[in-house]
Amino acid sequence: MKRLAWLWGAASLAAAVMMAPLPARAQQRGRTDGPEGSEYGKGGYSRSSDSRFSLEFNWGAAFAADATTVRRGSVPLFFGGTASLWGAEWYQFDLSGAYVLQNGQWSVLAGPRFRTYGFPVSLNVGLKAGGFFIPDTGLRFGLSPQVGVDLFAANERLVLGLGYALDVPIVGSGDFRGIMNRLFMNVGYRF
Repeated sequence: MKRLAWLWGAASLAAAVMMAPLPARAQQRGRTDGPEGSEYGKGGYSRSSDSRFSLEFNWGAAFAADATTVRRGSVPLFFGGTASLWGAEWYQFDLSGAYVLQNGQWSVLAGPRFRTYGFPVSLNVGLKAGGFFIPDTGLRFGLSPQVGVDLFAANERLVLGLGYALDVPIVGSGDFRGIMNRLFMNVGYRF
């Protein structure tokens, strides 16, 4: 009987030792007194702030507010590009250009864009200003408020987006030539 009690006691002790949590080995604490960038991988800063510049290709539909400016047999499409300087994850400054196939209108715009925090999806709103070249009217200054949504993919480097822009060149009182509604998609890369 003593032998059986000893055997059960030893088995219970072995089971308790096997189930007990083992102490975790502590990691080496990260230091921040070294050269800039040496703390990566030690729980310091993330590298996502390194992406300060991006290039995007934009394309989509563009509809003129004044139907008299539309060329006969034209398609309501546009294409363009955007170069962005990222001040932070929530702010960027854009320089963009676009060409509208429907009426041959060119635009070169610059301005800020603000975005919400969120990964991988963020909403954005911006206001761009610049020049619009309108056929039969010439070069005009104008504004372009914009809203959109972006999706970050491929380690936050690839940017995919959808957006809407209202291009409003300042032409004259009651003159709607050059006003465009643009629905667009974009694909870009952050360097």
